[in-house]
Amino acid sequence: MFPWTIHPKNIDKSCSKPVTLAAPHNEEQLNKIFDRFDSNGDGHLSWEELRSAYNILGMSFPGLRALKALRVADENRDGYISQKEFIKLTRKNPRK
Repeated sequence: MFPWTIHPKNIDKSCSKPVTLAAPHNEEQLNKIFDRFDSNGDGHLSWEELRSAYNILGMSFPGLRALKALRVADENRDGYISQKEFIKLTRKNPRK
């Protein structure tokens, strides 16, 4: 066991409970998010659009994140994330 490992029994009881994630977005909200970053309006997110989105969101290494997003979400391997692939990706449970 490493000394920097935090175990629940070592957490001070006065600490507030962990913040829970916001409720999942509905499909209309997801479509609006998708449309916001689909800068050319073609119905697909390219690497450039994904990189720009991550940059706008203030994420570090936006180009690498865009590549990873394409690798994970681009099911048909056409080099773009379609609106359907985007919605399917956001519906996945990130903890599995």
